[in-house]
Amino acid sequence: MRATPKKVDKPRIVTVALDDHVVYALLVLVRSLFISRAHDFHLVIGYFPGQLQDSNIRLLEDFLAVLGQSWEIRKLVPHPLFTERRHLTMTTFSKFVLSDEIPTAHLWLDIDTVARPGWDEIFPILFAVKDDVKLLVADKLESTHTRFSGFNAGVLGWTHAPREKWVDELENLPEKRFSSEQHLFNILYGHKTNTMDVSFNFLSSWHENASLEYAKIVHYSGPVKPWHLARRHQEAWRSINASWNYWFEAEAEMLIWLRSQALNRPVQEQKRRALLSGRLHTGKGSLAAWVLRTLVVLGPLGDPLVKLITRR
Repeated sequence: MRATPKKVDKPRIVTVALDDHVVYALLVLVRSLFISRAHDFHLVIGYFPGQLQDSNIRLLEDFLAVLGQSWEIRKLVPHPLFTERRHLTMTTFSKFVLSDEIPTAHLWLDIDTVARPGWDEIFPILFAVKDDVKLLVADKLESTHTRFSGFNAGVLGWTHAPREKWVDELENLPEKRFSSEQHLFNILYGHKTNTMDVSFNFLSSWHENASLEYAKIVHYSGPVKPWHLARRHQEAWRSINASWNYWFEAEAEMLIWLRSQALNRPVQEQKRRALLSGRLHTGKGSLAAWVLRTLVVLGPLGDPLVKLITRR
């Protein structure tokens, strides 16, 4: 399943992975990458068996064909220890598998990102790193909302250097290590990285920082995603977190483009499904996800709750 990329000296490869829960998010991301690119790129999409229905694979193929994007879809083999915890699914570990399959330099993006003009400026930086650098990661802002040590693994520039062996370290992780995929990356690559500007992985939790307007890739990390929000409330949510505006703009552009396409109906159906696609749990940080799910269910009856939230 592929559309052959053009032959170039250093191909610009972007890798992502998905399951049935985030098909709509991927469509928005891919369209944002395509329309804001300065150069052509090749897209590699990975998935684990049993995690992506054939009908969704066909939708992706049709979407990419109409878009005119070079692509391939790969069925990956999961490790038995790949786990799901809180809002994270086993798909988050696919970046290890894909990086092993693609030994050349390439860019990894989490699905919960959106691209803006300048995003592919990352490739000249990636191609220029020294031979001893194994991973290119974004810098981070010092903020009360920066609740992680090391680097965030949502945007990764894989170099041509050999990959670290990750299976043994995975087996040594605590069984219930939260976000163990990111923890594992920092164990393996923490001292073998170069940093790039924070604009290439700007977390939505940093939305109060003035640097937001310069973000090239916005990352909606955490359990709450823009596609989980009933759109009747999107204006109110923009006042809560301005970074969400970039995702809503990308979505609106895609939907306008699709109006005259036969794909419009199945994509609209994916949009409806995405509202209820989040993994709900009762652990730490779960309240916001429950609030968004409640707003979807309540419909217009949720308006007073949104007004209350925006006044805080």
